[in-house]
Formats: sequence, C-alpha cells, structure tokens
Amino acid sequence: MKRILIFQFLFLLLAKANAQNEFAATAFYTEFKKIYEDGQTGFLNCKAEQRKTGLEDLQKEYRIKMLLPLADSGKLVVPSKGSPYVIYYFEPDKLRLKVDQRGANLRDAVVTAFDKPLAIRSETTIVNNQPFSVTDYSLVTDQSGPVLFRQIIYYNAGKFYLSLEIRGRRQ
Repeated sequence: MKRILIFQFLFLLLAKANAQNEFAATAFYTEFKKIYEDGQTGFLNCKAEQRKTGLEDLQKEYRIKMLLPLADSGKLVVPSKGSPYVIYYFEPDKLRLKVDQRGANLRDAVVTAFDKPLAIRSETTIVNNQPFSVTDYSLVTDQSGPVLFRQIIYYNAGKFYLSLEIRGRRQ
C-alpha cells in the first residue's frame, strides 16, 4: 500500500513539473516587449542583412538581430504592401499534443508580456488531413482592428510546427 502511494506521489510530482510554462520567464517577457516596441518603429533595431528569396517584388526578407527566447530561428518579412512582421519558429515535434501545449503556454506568455487586454480568436481547419491552427491577437478595445500577433500550428513532413508573428508598422 505504501509503495502505491509513493508511486502516485511521484507521478503527481512529475506531472506537475512537466506542466510548467517554459515561456513564463522574465527574459521572455523583456525580449518580447523590446521586439514589439521595435516593431512600432518598423523593426529598425531588429533588421539585419537581406536574404535572397527570389520574391523581392512581393516581399523582402531579412535576418534578425533579436531572437525571442526559446525560438529556434526567425526572420523579418517586409511585404510590398502591408505591415512588416517578424516570425519566430519553435522546436517542432512529432506529437500534436506537445505542440498544442507549447502553443497554449506561448499564448499565456504573450498575454502576460503584452500587459494589456487582448482579444484572442482561434480557428482550426483541416489541410491535407492535418489540422492547421491560427490564433490572432488584437486589442480588446479594437477587436476588428489590426492583428498584433499571430500564432500558427501546422503540420509538415511528419512534424508539427509552432510559429509566432509579431506585427509592426511601416515607417
């Protein structure tokens, strides 16, 4: 009987440890705020050298100087029409459940870091028999206004991917 209780206790401890939000850290909040503020001036501090894509008539892509904590990579996209944005990619996984949990953790961290009420709209569609989820964040006071952030979960080549876009303004 004692052994069963010990195993149950250990299981609860491990489950609690795995449920922690890896994005809930001061470093994430600080960098997120810096990147967002830089976006309001056209990502002048974030922009590095231009990348060759072959689509320069439609958009220009740049390497970035400011990487969001826990992101694997990112880039700055400046479309010929519309607002620029940085997009960050996070570690993919073969299990949808893990990526969904990271997405929920990222959503909570974005809401905490932004520190203003956000309206969050999520939509999931099926593309090639796989779910494609988009979550848009906008100000509560201007729900029909521009999207400030966009989080996407998608499937590609046997793995699920998580990305986060931080939208900026054109200068």
